[in-house]
Amino acid sequence: MRLEKISLQDVAQRLDRPFAMIDMALVGDMLVSLYLCHGMLAWHRHLDQDELFWVHRGAILLETERGEVHLRPGELSIVHKGLAHRSSASLPSTVILIRCGVMPERKNGRRFLYGTTESPPHRVSVTAVAQNLRMPFLPQTVARLEGSVLQVIRGAGEWPLLEPYPHDALLMALEGNVMIYEADAHRTSPLTLAPEELTVLYRDRPYRIFAKGEAILVRLAREE
Repeated sequence: MRLEKISLQDVAQRLDRPFAMIDMALVGDMLVSLYLCHGMLAWHRHLDQDELFWVHRGAILLETERGEVHLRPGELSIVHKGLAHRSSASLPSTVILIRCGVMPERKNGRRFLYGTTESPPHRVSVTAVAQNLRMPFLPQTVARLEGSVLQVIRGAGEWPLLEPYPHDALLMALEGNVMIYEADAHRTSPLTLAPEELTVLYRDRPYRIFAKGEAILVRLAREE
């Protein structure tokens, strides 16, 4: 199956009103979307799913009943299920939202009517983690969400073979350009990812990655 890529910039240009949202990819049971934060959203809570907020452009205030956190580009925070929250921004800001896209009755797990036992939201800088990576090709986990992990990886040249994996996985380029191609496919042109472009690698297929220079990728996949 041919790989397809999505540009965050192209998706952002299609967000035509405050809090408009576009779903970009379904990775296993995790839905990856982009929304426009401008103004203030009403307080609300989700009883069956955690949500990860990752700022793409601009800056937002993420408030919860247990505290608040300011997020700038490259920074993320997780709001756990049952916790009342809202996001706001004085200027138009785009935010990557990751949450479970499977119907709640099809998943097993805890449910909270109130989030009073949860800790305050914690800010993580994906950019800072990426800049401090020491070992090439060694994934560094920056967040865990509903059985999935968000990781950053850096490397140059030919990357180690990505062995067949039993779940789909999302790759997004943070820095540098990479070429991705299915290892056992014949006469298939590689997919090129530039910064802020993403693709979904299909399960049970081996892939190879090549970067002419240094590249940093973000990977979202089920935790092994």
